Amino acid sequence: MEPGGLSRLLGCRVPAERGNIHVIDNPALQGILLELRDRSTPRHRFRELLELAGLLLGYEAGRLLSTRRDEVETPLGVRAQGLRVADEELSVIAVLRAALPMAMGVVKVYPRASLGFVAASRLEDTGRRVDGRMVFDVNTPYWKLPTIEGRDVILVDPMLATGSTLARVAERVAKQKPRRMVIISLITTMQGIERVLEAASTAYIVTAAVDPVLNEHGFIVPGLGDAGDRCFG
Repeated sequence: MEPGGLSRLLGCRVPAERGNIHVIDNPALQGILLELRDRSTPRHRFRELLELAGLLLGYEAGRLLSTRRDEVETPLGVRAQGLRVADEELSVIAVLRAALPMAMGVVKVYPRASLGFVAASRLEDTGRRVDGRMVFDVNTPYWKLPTIEGRDVILVDPMLATGSTLARVAERVAKQKPRRMVIISLITTMQGIERVLEAASTAYIVTAAVDPVLNEHGFIVPGLGDAGDRCFG
């Protein structure tokens, strides 16, 4: 991308045009995002779209993952070689509850991956500003993680708003020494991106949108509302 191109694409300033931020502007994904933003999209359709968005973002994340060359025999009895993601060495971690449909989309692309879960929720009544940033305390009562050390990791959470939740999860995962970490979020903000990269500086972030505003309650604007509530009620 040409210098300054990412900032123009996002409609907001991206510090240093960081190479570990990947905004996927494919119209197929952007159309899914638009339908997810629509307040009239029914719950069953919202879940379907989140899973499809996870599949497409997971596909794009493949450019950042470890690969290997494999060889197969075709029906013509000829050997054929090709490159594939080394998904038997991949751990996908869903930040519950809203990430579950997206994570199911990711593992459709990488069926040999391990799948782990973190139950996390920010404590809404703890919102406050610290050094100009909106921050929240986070409750993470449940961790069930697959093997991380020496493996690629994909963290999945639909919304990266203040970064309070994902920064905490990413920091703990980073301490377990993954080979590389890719964070998939459907909608992000610059504050959220900055906080996550402070917690895990070598992580990559793959997203469909960087929205321009966090309101006084720490919600993304225009956003799509509460993804967990819209998925599960």
